[in-house]
Amino acid sequence: MARPRLRRLDRLQRLVVFEAAARGGGFTAAARELGITQPAVTRHIVALERSLGTALFQRTANRARLTDAGRHLAERIGAGLDVIESGLSDLETTASLFVLAAHPGIAQQWLMPRVDRLHAALGDLELRLQVVDRDIDLSDGTFDAAVRIGNGQFVGQSAHRLFDESVVPIASASFAAEHGLSVDTTASELIELPFVHLDDGDGPWLTWAAWLQRFDLVLERRPGRTMWNNYPLVLQQVLAGRGVGLGWKPLVDELLASEAIVAVGPEVRSGRKYYVTWPTGEATDEVRAVIDVLQN
Repeated sequence: MARPRLRRLDRLQRLVVFEAAARGGGFTAAARELGITQPAVTRHIVALERSLGTALFQRTANRARLTDAGRHLAERIGAGLDVIESGLSDLETTASLFVLAAHPGIAQQWLMPRVDRLHAALGDLELRLQVVDRDIDLSDGTFDAAVRIGNGQFVGQSAHRLFDESVVPIASASFAAEHGLSVDTTASELIELPFVHLDDGDGPWLTWAAWLQRFDLVLERRPGRTMWNNYPLVLQQVLAGRGVGLGWKPLVDELLASEAIVAVGPEVRSGRKYYVTWPTGEATDEVRAVIDVLQN
């Protein structure tokens, strides 16, 4: 039967003293490093040798040299202490970090302009934006908070509603002018134009097919259709004048305000909402601070 760990605790200080002496090359170096007297170092090592029933140092008048048993033990204690230090460092790093997760479009278009305010709200904590491509990646709980779209029911997570989502067709100003498009353009007119598609995958966002269904139209597959796997790529293609994309408000509000893109059709409420989510339970002060920044 294994001995209880508590019965071994009296050895821990002895092991630390021994490791310092073995690494530093003697009892004097260990005493200096640990801030204790040399006789205290000697007492700890003698007690350790007695408990193990073997000599760890060969002592001469001027120095102490490790025995084979001492070298064997020193290697293992050193490795063990390294593991403990690494574990403590991981905990200290995690404790000083706040991880905020989101899909690429939300992260780039909406969170990035608010990074300075988020830093200020989180105080001494380091902010890490964790960008995920799949909705399922927002369900593993490996973050302090996330911004996501849905109906408010997220397994294993609490949620705070930020705002409703609206979706509007968008295009570059030059593309809109070339094709005579405006906010009054109908869905029936848009369906004849090239679309820039976001790969729906397991994403919760409204697709072109679903948007057109609101107007009793069916999206037909055509040769040359390209699916982009994240929203910043979609916006890049729209800005380059390669077609009409879907703009998720409020993600595209700043682009619309700057007239880098223009609305070219009717706006549709998707029925989904944006939420801040966090692992189930009471929101921490940090999560509440993030919510305050994002909803104002």
